Amino acid sequence: MTSAPRVLLGVSGGIAAYKAPELVRAFVARGWDVQVVMTPAARAFATEMALSTVSRRPVRIELLDASEEGQVGHIELADWPDLVVVAPATADLMARAAAGMANDLLSTVLLATRAPILWAPAMNTNMWRHPATQHNLATLAARGVARGDRFVGPDRGELACGWVGEGRMIDPAIIAEHAEPMLRGVQSWAGRRVVVSAGPTRAYLDPVRFLTNASTGAMGFAIAEQAARRGAEVTLVAGPVQRTTPPGVTRVDVETADQMLAAMRGVLEQGPCDLVAMVAAVADLAPRNPSAGKLDKLELPRALEAAAWVPGVDVLATLVDRFGARSFFLGFGAQTVDEGHDVHGALRQAAEAKLARKGCHAIFVNRVGVPGVGFGSDTNTGLLVFREGELQDAGAPVAKEALAGWLLDRLHGRALAATTPAAATTPAEATTPAEATTPAEATTPAEASA
Repeated sequence: MTSAPRVLLGVSGGIAAYKAPELVRAFVARGWDVQVVMTPAARAFATEMALSTVSRRPVRIELLDASEEGQVGHIELADWPDLVVVAPATADLMARAAAGMANDLLSTVLLATRAPILWAPAMNTNMWRHPATQHNLATLAARGVARGDRFVGPDRGELACGWVGEGRMIDPAIIAEHAEPMLRGVQSWAGRRVVVSAGPTRAYLDPVRFLTNASTGAMGFAIAEQAARRGAEVTLVAGPVQRTTPPGVTRVDVETADQMLAAMRGVLEQGPCDLVAMVAAVADLAPRNPSAGKLDKLELPRALEAAAWVPGVDVLATLVDRFGARSFFLGFGAQTVDEGHDVHGALRQAAEAKLARKGCHAIFVNRVGVPGVGFGSDTNTGLLVFREGELQDAGAPVAKEALAGWLLDRLHGRALAATTPAAATTPAEATTPAEATTPAEATTPAEASA
């Protein structure tokens, strides 16, 4: 085991594979631990001996390797790296990856990994420009937004086939330069504590009936997963949702608002947290005197009419009041906006009002009740508003995983500055309007071919 950044280099069968040893040396020179995976076709252009010598690790080629697959070795490989670099990325490999195929070791690793991928395409000019290749490129770019995938190259110049044009693999030194900030992003929350609440809570009317809301927990789970990927120690306090716990995340399940408050308080009492993301949609009302027994169906309407309702516990405001001086708090707000109204203005006004009520450091407010945003949707967008008045717009709706990564990147400097007085990064340095890129800007086909 090593604490060095872990890079898996995938080498596919193009003439540019002869540059792979040079690329490995560039990675090793930066102090990275490198594992090479080759396609069978890559053997024609680079030797296993050279790559194993410079990487100091045996090269992996065979998917069905009896010496490795006893421990499901291809999955271990996929889980191992902090970053995957594919260089050269041939038209064939990108086509198979875009189709979700897994017919050799490298394509299987690409399908199974959760690490971000840096693609360095290399092929003949006509192959690069072919609509099929461009379609596959767009598919990989769109699919890789949540992971933070990037593309570098190809370069323009003389190709091995004698043509002059786009298609040369970008120089190994440039690939290494592009890989370095990706690794920094992967490790940006390393050693930091993050607590996330997610999902709805229930206010019970009787032992079988309760008041709740439409939250699915998707946004909170996405933030927990992305924070863990970035190296944070993550605790997820989840309301009653049927979701798989993200890898590396400690999960605490609760049902009611009081239980969520107790669980969050218990985690925060263990010490300061660099980020407390209160994403859960906590029930706003609770019956003063819930029935100890199941209400008869005929009694239920009368019981509801006679019920005395009280405001639900304000989990966010309570925790901010107790722990706000030593932890950075991000609140979430869901807001409906009627058609024809100023959506941006209404969301900002709602965010500023909630900031004033809750006392937290920042609020992310999103619109609900429209397709593609909010509860029950795979995508989301909104405004991130800081209590100092700064606002950042997440742009067009994107996958919630991508939005989670965007939020963590925007909050990183401010959260660490707020919880670490001696931190080198100041709040002003952390997020400036010029840096406020949207999640969708992370990887686009246009950038890939630039």
